[in-house]
Formats: sequence, structure tokens, C-alpha cells
Amino acid sequence: MRLDKLGGYLQIGSVGPQSISPLISKIKNIGPMPIIGIYYDLSYGRKPQTLLIIDGPTTSSHILANPVRWQGPKAPPNDVTEDVPELLGELINVLLPPGLTTEQRHSEKSVIFSFVRDLNQIRRDYVQKDFTHSYVLNNVTALIGTHPFLLWQELIPANWSGPIVIRSPAYLDHLRKLLLGYQNRVIHNALLLLFALNTLPPGRPSPLICAKATNWALPEVTSALFIGQYSERVIQHAIHRTEEMFEFMKQHLKRAPSLRGAALVRLSQLKVQAKVWPTLFNRTEIATILDRIEISSDNWFENVLKIYQLNKDRSSYRNISSESSHTAYAYPQIARIYYDSLSHSIVVPLSAVLVPYFNPVLPPYLHYATLGTAMAKEILRSITKAFESKVMTCVPSSVDIFSNASRMDLLIHSGGMQIAYHTLLSLTGPIKGMNRLPGLSLTPPQIFYLMSAQELCAESEYNGVDVNSNDFDEILTWLISQGGSASDVFQCHSSTMLSYQKNCDIW
Repeated sequence: MRLDKLGGYLQIGSVGPQSISPLISKIKNIGPMPIIGIYYDLSYGRKPQTLLIIDGPTTSSHILANPVRWQGPKAPPNDVTEDVPELLGELINVLLPPGLTTEQRHSEKSVIFSFVRDLNQIRRDYVQKDFTHSYVLNNVTALIGTHPFLLWQELIPANWSGPIVIRSPAYLDHLRKLLLGYQNRVIHNALLLLFALNTLPPGRPSPLICAKATNWALPEVTSALFIGQYSERVIQHAIHRTEEMFEFMKQHLKRAPSLRGAALVRLSQLKVQAKVWPTLFNRTEIATILDRIEISSDNWFENVLKIYQLNKDRSSYRNISSESSHTAYAYPQIARIYYDSLSHSIVVPLSAVLVPYFNPVLPPYLHYATLGTAMAKEILRSITKAFESKVMTCVPSSVDIFSNASRMDLLIHSGGMQIAYHTLLSLTGPIKGMNRLPGLSLTPPQIFYLMSAQELCAESEYNGVDVNSNDFDEILTWLISQGGSASDVFQCHSSTMLSYQKNCDIW
């Protein structure tokens, strides 16, 4: 019924709409937009102002986000990890009318799959995770002149008079080319399906899918449930140790001879944000949020669209108050550390530090191999972008199985591991004499390298990479070698894979 109200399926041979902007505008009024995202945030500085930000699709795989980003926690940058959504084929069968021939059904499926695959490819390659390549336009007229392929006056609020930030210009340029390459009829049908897929859970029902989907739809409530498992003392102690580790790595990096100029200034100004959004401790406030949500039927699609409307209504109150701040709080249950460029801070969710490896009774090489490497990666992202030339010269050819973004992530993981390892050495001296783990014959340096590789392995597997392939074996051995002394640490013969020499200093 919802899809029919949006225009429904357009038959083969029918004349498509002159513009897809009216459809995008209709979708924007009722649910998540499939090809662009429009939201609000605060500018950086002592006197922040409200920005309207245009980006790639902001439907995070983690969170159904509030359009006013400073009114609560922020989700980490969205990664597109699949060519086509799992349920696309099944949903196409629901949308296509029964009168089509077998050949027509095959043709429609093929062209819709092709559009979605191409869209996800440009999202992977060109949607930015920061504001490095962004620029500001003063008004909607300037926006229409710069990117005329959409009717922006139908998408931007009529009363908006502030600055407009184009976060990912290359994405919009490639989106325009993509839209010119397909019939508007095909784009219309594909956008209906993407709208539905953005609203439904990401796969067939299972405990994991249902837990992820509920967390996505009700992030504040599930965040409060997560926080409620721990005492305030445990939480504050973990946050303090995280902040301390960040400062140790920051001070160590400041002494690096290769770090100078603008990068050194950015490092000096960089903060860590590991504190919890205070509202999550306020059970009355969380209960009020939950009371606004009316679950009236056993209908996921209908209920999520109601929640979307509540978020949209909240976004109408976007005036900056004395309580508005640049503090980028994380959703505590999403265990992904990330760099937030608008607040110039490394955002650390609570679930990333309340883990066994960060237990204070364990030796520090476990802390630095896991949380230390993860934070150091984001520190590198925040202070310099000059890694492009090293991606092709440093990273082994087997990494071609990944996208450009994954290739860069691997290089930064290597740099983060080096920073964490050498920070630990600067604090403790040689780690060979540290307490060993009971029952393991491995030395502390060996455990450090293996733990860092294990973290990359877990992250890659979560993102759908085949970690059992020979290519991935080569990537792991290259990564471990970047510590500078891996072949010595593991006492490897020159004929073994782990005899790689360190070839990639990036800091």
C-alpha cells in the first residue's frame, strides 16, 4: 500500500516521470531516503551555527538516525559492505505484477539489480567519512546551479536560509552520471524497492537480525538497556583508562620527527570522547521517548515509519540552545571507534572498552594491541590524509580483492598497530618481561602482533570478507611484519611467509 501511494510499479513500455525528485520528496516525508541524505549538525568553533548537510544516503546500517545530529549520540560512518541487499530479489518478486512473461521478469530483475549494484559501488567509493573534500553553498539557488540534476527546492525546507554543506561532492557528480545512464522508469522502480529495504530488517528473521533491527529502530532505548548492565563506577573507571591511553599515544606521536606543521597542530587540538550521553542515565527521559512510540500492530514496516515520523518531528526543533555542544557522544552498544571531524574528536563507545581484553588485571600489551590499535587508527585518520601515494607502494597486491576504501583501511590499521606498539614500549620499555598469559607458550610481543591481526580478522569477517582465503593469509602476514621485528619476534626462517620486511612507515 505504501509503495502504491508512491506511484507503484511502472510497467515495461510506460513513460517514466520527467524527474525523480518528486518521488524522492515523497519518500523523504514518510521514511528514509535511498540515494541522498539531508540532516543538520553544528559547525566547528566557539560560536557554532546550524548547518544543513547534503550527503550520500544516511540510512546507517547501525542506527535510524535523528536528522538533528547534536540532539543525541551519533552513529559511526556507514560502510556499504554488499553489492545488493539480501532481500532485494525476494522483494522484486513481490513488486512485479503477475502478468509479466518469464523473459520480462528476468529483464526487470536484471536492470534493477544492475542499478542497485552501481549505486552501492559509487557509495563505497565516493561517500566521504569526513569533511575533507566538502564545500559550503550559501543558499538553495547556488545548490540548484551547482547540482541541477535534482529539484532541490522540493527537498530542502522552504524556510531554510543558512549555509548548505556538500559533504561528498564526488558522490553527487557520480550519482548524476548514474541517473543519466538509466531510464527514469527503472530508477523509479528501484527507488521504491530501496525505500522498502531501508525500512525492513536487513535479512530473514533470526535472533541476530532481530536484535540488530530493534537496535537500529530504537537506538536510545537499547542504549539505555546496555548502560543499565553496568555500575557507574565500572563505567567511569573504563572511561578514565581510555582517556589515559589516548593521551599516552598522543604524546608519543608528538615526538615523531616526521610529524610537523598542520598535522602537528591538528594532533595537539585532537580530543577523545569516551563519555556517555547523560540522557541515557535518565530513566524517566528514556521512558518518555518510549511512551511516544505506539506499536499498534505486528507490522514492522508500519511501526518503523511511525518512529521515522517521530524523529522527523523532533528535527523541527533545531534551534541552538545554550546546551548545544560539539560533544560527539557514541551509541554505547555499537562497538566501533570513529573520528568525528565536526568536533575533531575520536569517539569511543562504551562497548569498545568494556571488553575482556581491556580488563585492568590483564597485561597492558593486550590493551594496546586491541583498543590501542583501534584508537591509533582513528588518530591517523584525523591528523593527515597524505597516505594515497603509499597505498599502492606498501600494501601487497593481494589486497586488490578489496575496494579502495578497504585498501586504505588496511594501511591505516598497519600504522595504528605501529603507534600502539611503540607507545607501549615508550611507557614500559621492553615488553618481553611482562606477565605471560597462563597456558600459552607465546611471548608478549608475539601475542601483541597476533591480537592486532585477530582484530583485523574479526572486523573483516563482519564486513563479509573471506578471511579463510590465501589472499587474506598474505595480508595478515604483511600486517604483522609492519611492527618492524616480526620475523625476529616469531623466529621465522627466511623461507616462510612471515619473513616479510617492514616496508610501510606512515607516521
